[in-house]
Formats: sequence, structure tokens, C-alpha cells
Amino acid sequence: MKKLLLVLAPLSLSASQEILLEEVEVKAKREIYTENQVRESFSEDPGEALSQMEGVWKLRKGGIANDVVIRGFSPKNVTILFDDVRIYGACPNRMDPPIFHIDFAEVKSIEVVKGAFDVRNYGSLGGTVNIKTEEPKMGFHGKINVGVGSFSYFNPSLRLSYGTPSFSILGGYSYRYSKPYKTGEGKRFTEYPTGPDAYKDEWKDSTAYRINTFWGKLGFKVSRDLKVKLSYTGQRARDVLYPYLKMDSPKDDADRLLVNLSSKGFEVSLYYTFVDHDMDNTKRVSTMFMRTLAESKTYGVKALYRLKPFIIGLDAFRWNWDATTTLGTRTQNTIPDVDLTNVGIFGEVKKKLSKSLKFVGGLRVDTTETSADEGKANTDLYWAYHSTRDTSERDTYPSGNLQLFYSPFKGLEMFAGVGYSVRVPDAQERYFALDRPMTKPDWVGNPNLKPSKNTEFDLGLSWKGGLLNAQVTLFYSFVKDYITVHEKDLENSVTLWGSATKAKSYANVDATFFGGEASATLALTQTLFLEGGLSYVRGKKDTNPALNINDEDVAEVPPLKGRLALRYDTGTYFAQVETLAQATQNKVDSDLGEEKTSGWAIVNLKAGGEYKNFKLIAGVENLFDKFYYEHLSYLRDPFATGTKIPEPGRSFYLNVSYVF
Repeated sequence: MKKLLLVLAPLSLSASQEILLEEVEVKAKREIYTENQVRESFSEDPGEALSQMEGVWKLRKGGIANDVVIRGFSPKNVTILFDDVRIYGACPNRMDPPIFHIDFAEVKSIEVVKGAFDVRNYGSLGGTVNIKTEEPKMGFHGKINVGVGSFSYFNPSLRLSYGTPSFSILGGYSYRYSKPYKTGEGKRFTEYPTGPDAYKDEWKDSTAYRINTFWGKLGFKVSRDLKVKLSYTGQRARDVLYPYLKMDSPKDDADRLLVNLSSKGFEVSLYYTFVDHDMDNTKRVSTMFMRTLAESKTYGVKALYRLKPFIIGLDAFRWNWDATTTLGTRTQNTIPDVDLTNVGIFGEVKKKLSKSLKFVGGLRVDTTETSADEGKANTDLYWAYHSTRDTSERDTYPSGNLQLFYSPFKGLEMFAGVGYSVRVPDAQERYFALDRPMTKPDWVGNPNLKPSKNTEFDLGLSWKGGLLNAQVTLFYSFVKDYITVHEKDLENSVTLWGSATKAKSYANVDATFFGGEASATLALTQTLFLEGGLSYVRGKKDTNPALNINDEDVAEVPPLKGRLALRYDTGTYFAQVETLAQATQNKVDSDLGEEKTSGWAIVNLKAGGEYKNFKLIAGVENLFDKFYYEHLSYLRDPFATGTKIPEPGRSFYLNVSYVF
């Protein structure tokens, strides 16, 4: 499994070997999650796999397409990148979060930055996830992987590459398929929506998702110093079910194109990403037809120049988002062809001040223009609820951080940092408009929204040496103008389709997030390890009765979670038993109908080994078939069913790979 790092070092007169288990490699504020860790679980997408990391939770919608929450910061406040460039999903309900648009077979590693400490990328209010994809190696190489599991899960993939000093090529293909999983009470997840949102009988045991992904890379050494890389990934998702929403996705296509040039410390990336998303309610029993067609396009350039100890760069892109929604026979421009154009420049320095003290600092300045198509924008709704007809806004703002790492002696490192980051409201938060029929609340963006600004303080301590690896981090974030959903009263009378006097909308409030993470690995013997971790976050916001914001609890903040595992690992084969648990979450936003979620604990087993070029991993998750919910399993609006989605029951899986 190659997860063990053996370091020979005398500990005492009776000890001769120090054993370290590097579950997560920490580089300053970046934590690296490896491909091996991803493949060891029954996770069906990277969002689910990352929830095993301290300080990270998943937001479940169905069998796949799990979103990422970092330290209580909702997915809109987390930046998702692929090879340092961005892609945005198209669905207004985040059916297709950015992290959904990649396959495990592409992944080499996943970098996670928690908090306001990333100046290289726009919009990293609560954290950054950067997925690094596999690169061609010298010579001819390949990997064949087949994953199978409960609920007809099937995931074969193939990756081939060839490289010389002047030329390289890589290609791959992956297929993912599953039926709806069963929960601990023996029901398919399609059996939980009720009323008009219930699934038709023929769809209750049908395809939960069917996804084809294909990708390729070409590399050229043009001259002694200049290298050029071209890469493309296409994803074609079909029949993806989302039981916590009123609609499902019959089609979701994504394309990523990247051109990268590098020479003597200089690197520039040009990229284009496109997502074409379709969702409807034809699989439900509802008599009112619903459909949303949405597109998301991103054009960007990112340039870096490294002159040690400095890095300076440019981060510029345009994100176009357009969506139409049909209710019955009426079609509306819910996201009115909005352009978000950003230009940012940044600088970063990493320097050793002494043998034991390291300094990291960064500064960034952005200007962001958000503009909706005036011919498509429903300005009547903006006027009705926010007394404005504005369709454009420009925001200019700085961000930055200072970090100190102090190591008084070998093995011990202390960390202190302060970060400041900003996120501009997106197209949905400012310009979404859905005029609902009858008396149902409308759904409208707020063109008056201000950018959210996070000032964060982190303190950390890590120990690596002897028989113990341990890390603990405490954080406190004050977010000025945090964006929250609320129920907005009608301000001005206009002629609307329905007769609603209230709408779900967005407002700025000040909020705080505080908590911490801790993890440790103890070597009981040369091959037996005890691992554990804890994560906690608390979110509070200012109340504003005039805006119907009466509850101080921030919505969709996860509860305390913990992990304890015993692992036997020789470096060639391993076996592990682990317990995962989450506490009861009763700190909920009652204004939005959020409900308490009970605590739970489950047991997982897994084992694996490698022989020559073969690797095999098998396991069972939720061994005792526990019926439970995670707190982040319930979305409220605009197309929510009000259905909580339970987690899978007992699930078996097997991964077999051959590498050459």
C-alpha cells in the first residue's frame, strides 16, 4: 500500500526504529490527500472521499455528486480547482458541484487549504480544494482498475501513458454506474420523497447514475527551457437521481480544456471549461412539469513567476452562467445570462528567518464585475423585494495572510496565522429570479448584496517523531457580510404570476465560525497503528428581525465528528477496523425550518495487499447496517422536497488494479 514511511533512527538504548504513518502530508497550510487514500474507501466521488479528512464534511444529495463543506463554510465559500484552474457547475441547486466533474482515475492527489490562507486563487473565503491529475511518466506505463460493490456499483477504468525527454502522451477512460443504494432500514433512497415529489414506481430501482469520462494529455519540450502541455477531459453523466430535490438530471455534460506553458520559473495556463446541465421532474409523480436548462462557461488565464523566495502572479477569468426554468407551460430566465469577470494580481513569499523560524506571507488585489443581461433579468422581482432594478456591480478589494512556523527542536512545529479573504456574491445570489405560481414563496436574488469578508486567526501544533504523529489546530473566523438565505417580505407592489407576499432571498449578516481539528497516529508496534481524529465547528450569526432573521445559528453547520481506527500495515498488505461517529446537531437555523439531527456511530472494515503489479482492496462500510442521517443531507429551497436522505446501509466493495 506504500503508506508507510520507515525512518531508521535510534530512540533509546532499547529502540532502533522510528515509524511514521503519513496519512496526510502537511506542507505549510496545504494538506495533501493521496490517490491511495481515495481508493481505500467506498467513496463514489472525491467529495465523499474528502469527508474522511478532519475539518471537512460532505453534503449529500443522492448516490453521487457530494459537495464539500470546510470548517462549516458552505460549498459556495470553498474554491474547487483542477490542476490550479477552475470549473463551475451549472445547476442552481448544485446538483453538479465542481468537484463532481472529475473521475477518481484522473486523480493523483488532492490539496486542501483550510481557511483564509490562499492568495493564489479568487474567492477562497473558507478554503481551497485543488485536485492534481496524473501526469505521463518516462517510458510506457498503464493502470487498469476495476471497482465493484453493493447496489450494482461498477467502475472500470484504464489509463495509458508514454513519455520521452521531449514528448509525452497520456489517455484514459472511466465508467461509473450504480443503482440507488439501500439504507439501514432496507429501503432505496428513492423511497423517501413523498407526495408529488415521490418517484414513479419504475424509477425506484433504476439507474442512480451512469457516467462516462475520458481524458488525454500531450506534452512537448519545444526548446531547452520551454515546455508545453495540452490536456482535455470530457464527462458525460446520465440519469443522475437527486431525491432531496424536486428534479433529477437526465443529462450533465462537462468539458475541461487546458494549455500550460512553462519556462525557467515562469508558468502560464490558459483554460476553458463548459458545463451543460439538464434537470426535470419526469421521474416523479407530480402533475406540474418542471425543467431547468443551465449552462456554465469559464474562460481564464493564470500566470506565475517564481523568483525564490517570491511568487508573483495573475489570475483572470470570466464565468458566464445562464439558466431557464419551466414551471407548467411558463419558462423564466432564472439566471439571466450573467457574466462574472475577475482580474486579480498576487504575490507570495516563503522565507526562513532562522534555523527554527519560517515566514509565509501573501497579498492579493482583485476587481470583479458582475453583470446580468438586462433583456433577460426579471427586474420586477428585484424591485418587488429589494427596491432596485440594478443588473451590474463592480467590487475591488484586497486579501492576504501572514503565517509563522516555529520549530524549537526537531519534530515539534508551532503555527500561528492571520488571513483575510473575500468572496463576491455569485450570479444566483444577486440575480436569480423565479416567480412562483399561486401563493408559494418566490425565489429572488439580491442585487444589493455586498461581498463577504473573512478575517481568520489560526493556531496550530504538530509533533512528528518517535512513535507518535499528532496535529491540533484551533481557528476563529469573523465574517463581515456573510451571505445567508432568509425569508424576505414584499416591499413594492408589482404584477407577478403568483400572489406571494414573501420570497426566499439572500441577505448580508455578520457571522463567526470557531472550532478546531485534531488527529494522531500512534505506532503500537512496528506494524500496528492506532489512529484517531476529531473535528468541531460552531457557527453563529447576528440576528435581524426586520429581515426575518431571528435565529443566531448558521444554517447547515455540521456537528462534532470523530474517528478511531486500528490498522495493521506492513507496507505490502494491511487490515483496518475503524469507527466513525458524529454528535447530535441541535444548533440549527429554525428560521429556515432546519431540524435537529441525531448522533450516530458506525463501524467499517477494510483490508488489502499488493503482489507484483497487482493491488487489491476489499471492505465493508457500515458493518452493522446502521440507519442514520448526516446533518448535511437536507436542502431547503428553491427546488427542495424537504426530504432528508439517509446514509447507505451495509455496503461491500472491491477494488482491483494492475499497474505496469
